[in-house]
Amino acid sequence: MPNLSYHNIKIAKSEHTKEVVVEGEVSNHTEKSYATVAVRVVLFIKNITVANMVFTINGLPAGGTRPFKKTIDDLEYEQVGKDINRYDIYTESAF
Repeated sequence: MPNLSYHNIKIAKSEHTKEVVVEGEVSNHTEKSYATVAVRVVLFIKNITVANMVFTINGLPAGGTRPFKKTIDDLEYEQVGKDINRYDIYTESAF
């Protein structure tokens, strides 16, 4: 598995809709560039999973950092998002 790290993660309300947005940065600590990185995000309220999804980040250069921002459809911030207290984020694959 590639040596990637995720940081500056924020869970917030979308600027233009009511949905939850997950944003942050991914850093590549290898000498290999990746055309696509598949990232899994799992959001929790206490120990209950409220979202479990995979999204892609394109064009992650060797030694580089890229920002990402993903809107989670059908998960409204005011109903659920403000209560999210934990997340898991990790690389599913990279190529």
